[in-house]
Amino acid sequence: MKTWLFWAGVSFIIGGTISLALNLSVQSSLTILEDLTGYSIGWILTGIALIVYSKLRGNKESRYEKT
Repeated sequence: MKTWLFWAGVSFIIGGTISLALNLSVQSSLTILEDLTGYSIGWILTGIALIVYSKLRGNKESRYEKT
């Protein structure tokens, strides 16, 4: 498994979650330029994709090592 890909994915999820929480906790209405909800969700999805890719890559590598 590519451990750096896994931990990069974890960091993207953490960063996106913090950004989303900060964005949603604002009391006043945000302008379109200030609203970063889409970017936050994008970072979370990128993190999930990196984790899934690293897991799939790790499973593929482990199958080749057994033969």
